[in-house]
Amino acid sequence: MLSAQDMPEQQAFSPSHTSFPPSSAVDQTVEALRRILVGHTIADVERHLILDTLAYCLGNRTHAARILGISIRTLRNKLNEYMDAGISVPEPGQKPVLAA
Repeated sequence: MLSAQDMPEQQAFSPSHTSFPPSSAVDQTVEALRRILVGHTIADVERHLILDTLAYCLGNRTHAARILGISIRTLRNKLNEYMDAGISVPEPGQKPVLAA
């Protein structure tokens, strides 16, 4: 199986090699993401990505770390930092809590 690293750069993200919607929809999605991300610190974006991935994995730290491409130790250290700061972190097996 080829990975994006094995493919020539111009083909790695080409719509003909992925299931991306037509380019105008991709452009709209990219623009929406920019509006969401701009103005937030990298630490904030990282925290949200980690916690959302953990919630997606129902609290499974090993699975979340694998998806994020980080070690389980790094994930646990980040989660400990968040808990020390008073941020709620889902326990293993816990369903995600929807923000109001």
